Amino acid sequence: MIVCNSNNFAVTRAQKTGGASLEIYFLESGLIDYDNDIYTLEGGFSTWQEFKEYSDAHDNLKYSELPRELYGYDYLKDAQKTYTQVVEEGLAAADMPWVGTIRHPLDWLSSLYYYANVRRKLNAAENLKKYGAYSDIDKWNDVHYSEPNAGWDTAFIEIVDNPAIKNSVKAQTSYYPDHAQLFNFENINEHATAFIEAKGGTVSSNLKIRASENDNTYYLKTLTDDRKQKTLDMFAKDFAAWEKAYAVYN
Repeated sequence: MIVCNSNNFAVTRAQKTGGASLEIYFLESGLIDYDNDIYTLEGGFSTWQEFKEYSDAHDNLKYSELPRELYGYDYLKDAQKTYTQVVEEGLAAADMPWVGTIRHPLDWLSSLYYYANVRRKLNAAENLKKYGAYSDIDKWNDVHYSEPNAGWDTAFIEIVDNPAIKNSVKAQTSYYPDHAQLFNFENINEHATAFIEAKGGTVSSNLKIRASENDNTYYLKTLTDDRKQKTLDMFAKDFAAWEKAYAVYN
């Protein structure tokens, strides 16, 4: 999350949309007054330079190798504030120009599924090594999340009211105001470069952003057509926002 009073814009981040990369674009753009503007980072890093140094030294924060203190709700709660939270906390005016990232709902859901399973398998392996057996939670998670359709049913039918699930699958557009300028995931570089340069900032040709480990082929091939359609229906506003942003460069 960034509130750039010095250049009159704010940035918020929905989960698994390239938001960490977008934040780095802005923090390295020369547009942010680090002493007076507001920005928050994952894991409680005090400065963006500290965050970037850690990221560069640890394989660009490869998700499968993150320590416990650098993932999950506590790790992200300040970095992933919604527009409503930012305004209610008095950090930015409701009519401030706003930017963020948006992803096709099915690609976004595929990413959530993939990274949840990466973490699930790592936790299960740790429990097996430590205790010589999988925990009951490991076994339950394996049944309910190891296959895309089972994972979809778990998240959207079986435990839909679970607070952690509700937070994980919160609509992307709930992080932004209706007047936000959104950058589609596939063209973050083009969108961010145009916005930053229009503000008088710069984008380094050596900028290193976080790479995605996820290949969504398996998820999209396996998820049934009816679940795909229900996803698009549930997240119709996200889909429309993604289409609008995607059309700019495609």
